[in-house]
Amino acid sequence: MKKKTRRIIFWFIVGLFIVGGAWLLVYSFGYRINWQTLEIRQTGGLYLKTSPKVTDIFLDAKKTDQKGSLLSSGIFVQNLFPRSYQLEISKDGYFPWTKQVKIVPTLVDNFTHIILLSRSPLKESIYSATSTEEITDFLPLGSQKETILELREKNKLGWFGVLEIFDKGNATTTEIFRKKINRDESPDLLKGLATDGPDANQIIFSNYDRASSQTVFYLWNRLAPAAPTNFTQIVAKYNLTKVKKIIFHPFEDNKFIVETAKKIAILDLNRNEVSYLSAENPLDFAVSGGNLFWIDKDGGVYSYNFILKSTSPWAIIEDEKLQLKDWLVSTNSHNVAVLLAVGKLILVQTGQPPKILSDAAQNFAFSLDNKKLAYSDASGQVKIYFLEDLTQDITKKSGDEVVLADASDNSVSQLIWHKDSCHLIVKSGEEIVFSEIDDRDRLNVFKYQFGPGHYFLEDDGVIFRATASLLEKINLAISE
Repeated sequence: MKKKTRRIIFWFIVGLFIVGGAWLLVYSFGYRINWQTLEIRQTGGLYLKTSPKVTDIFLDAKKTDQKGSLLSSGIFVQNLFPRSYQLEISKDGYFPWTKQVKIVPTLVDNFTHIILLSRSPLKESIYSATSTEEITDFLPLGSQKETILELREKNKLGWFGVLEIFDKGNATTTEIFRKKINRDESPDLLKGLATDGPDANQIIFSNYDRASSQTVFYLWNRLAPAAPTNFTQIVAKYNLTKVKKIIFHPFEDNKFIVETAKKIAILDLNRNEVSYLSAENPLDFAVSGGNLFWIDKDGGVYSYNFILKSTSPWAIIEDEKLQLKDWLVSTNSHNVAVLLAVGKLILVQTGQPPKILSDAAQNFAFSLDNKKLAYSDASGQVKIYFLEDLTQDITKKSGDEVVLADASDNSVSQLIWHKDSCHLIVKSGEEIVFSEIDDRDRLNVFKYQFGPGHYFLEDDGVIFRATASLLEKINLAISE
């Protein structure tokens, strides 16, 4: 080979190396050739997590090569040129999830809480009442294997209110309590019910006794299920009268928290002693984590730490006629939401003065991650108030609000957060609504009609619905 030829080959290879190396460098920075416009531009991408995992992905109605699988934790759609795309996630038998997404050069847009709901949710019959029974109320226990049923039952002696535990797995029923009632009277036995844990080995419940014109509290134990103990008589031995509420102590067995008209007491039946918190004239109390919170008739909000045995004042709620409708404490004990009878929703946070969120609120709920508060107003509008800054997927500042415009068309009776804290389940009239809170472009909102009845919503997308004759379980979020 001639020297000149070798030199040409050498410089040709050097040129290829330089061009190829430059192209690899440019490629590594996300630059691609758009063959439609013949432009070289930096690209972006999408990272998607879906439930169910096996889904199809479409961009501008064109199916992509990427597909979710049971083994993948997420889906990365890359090399997308900067512009807006119509993203659709679909699966046979499910409602599609769609959103307009805007791709930005060098950035990956995250959608890590995409949930598709089945067009035909799974339904399971839990309990069918007999011809002499009516289901008036119910409470699923934590394992969802057992359900506490409140029934109206008729026999030859008249009408009775019955409280019982039904175990669907074993098809067994354990009666807790029975009382004589009038024909049109509701048993009203689930009001104020408390358990010692998800398995409910012990249950505290109350019953208004017409003969004595007072509310009597009872303690039922699985180890001695034949008859509940009159707990009002027991606490009266410790000078605890005019009892309004009793719950189990969150950390110690055979220990109880008792609220009277004047005080809040901790009753220790192991030591046969009672101690009092500094609460005076409490309206109500609640336990969250290692703390007990209460509100008194003067609007004072206080907390008591079970470990340190210390009391801390939080705030004073000022209102001319302080009438408490409902209130909640977040699971991290950093936030208290108070709903007054006039509709005023007040947020109390550690180290901050009370803040009025609404003058016409109806329902509210803290998210499980303690970063959001959902509430509805008298018009049926549902809003999300952000308690902390949020940077995952959507970016929000503390104090921002998102309106879930399509989540309700009328009055909202129940609100519960999905366990991912990124979706809300709403009971609106006879409609069940499942809505995301990601307000980038449109909100994906799924609606169902299951008919009239008494509903109980679970945070995993399971719904219990009862009519007078049937209790059924409906699973909205079916994962595969």
